[in-house]
Amino acid sequence: MFSLIIPYHNREQWLPATLQSLLSCTCRPQHVLLVDNGSTDGSDLVCRNFAQAHPDWNISLLSEPRPGACCARNAALKQVQTEWVYFFDSDDELSPDFFEQVLKVVAIHPQADMVAAATVMTFPDGSMRCRAVQRNASVRDQILTAQFATQGLFVRTGLLRQVGAWNTELTKWNDWELGIRLLLSRPHVVWLPGAWHRIKQHPDSLTGNGFSHTLHQLLPAFEAVRRHVSAHGVWLAALAVRADIVAAQLQREGSTVEAKQLHRWAKNVCRQCPHPALARLLCIIVNRYAR
Repeated sequence: MFSLIIPYHNREQWLPATLQSLLSCTCRPQHVLLVDNGSTDGSDLVCRNFAQAHPDWNISLLSEPRPGACCARNAALKQVQTEWVYFFDSDDELSPDFFEQVLKVVAIHPQADMVAAATVMTFPDGSMRCRAVQRNASVRDQILTAQFATQGLFVRTGLLRQVGAWNTELTKWNDWELGIRLLLSRPHVVWLPGAWHRIKQHPDSLTGNGFSHTLHQLLPAFEAVRRHVSAHGVWLAALAVRADIVAAQLQREGSTVEAKQLHRWAKNVCRQCPHPALARLLCIIVNRYAR
């Protein structure tokens, strides 16, 4: 009924725990696609050994030379034949009963296009924090809070293909941008209760620990979303607020030049809003609190 796609690039250190968490799941994916994205360490060997050790699993070992997790995800998506698809990162750990609970929700809500879930972020010091979610299908709230994240999206394969799959031009915040495109198609979204998985926050993770010196990766995501919502004043204002919040974080991290650049970008977005002065005032107020 569903396929699981896990891309990886130089994750030899993390993959064993990720794959072990897959073995602990109470419900098995119909198809598991592991995609090597140009690894130069022993990641590929880890996955090959895993597939050989579990011949009763339907595991495909793929390779995508184009760099970027989105390229690897899309390459695997082309081979998916199941009704549903789920993506996971190669340095995180699945909750054992996640798939079981998702399929129960799908059975209760056969009209669902997406099952969304909150995830649990874990930090090097051992602390944990649940990702804040509003549990709705609001484009505005996705812009402001990025509540639809990679590991929290269980999606109908046809819908994902319909909206254009993953944006291969984005190396940061691609799940944020994809969530907005999915919501713009007006899907039926059902939220899974609770919080799930162990999403590891470390300097080498896709999420990373901060925004410093990554503005060149963030701006393309902001620009892509701006194009998606350019005809909607409220969503544009929300996008400007989101940019100013990130700019304040950049300022706190010491990236003053990048913070000023993003502030200017947010100001330009405000000019496109139906009430630019009001939108800019909102950004200024939010920015002061964000500091």
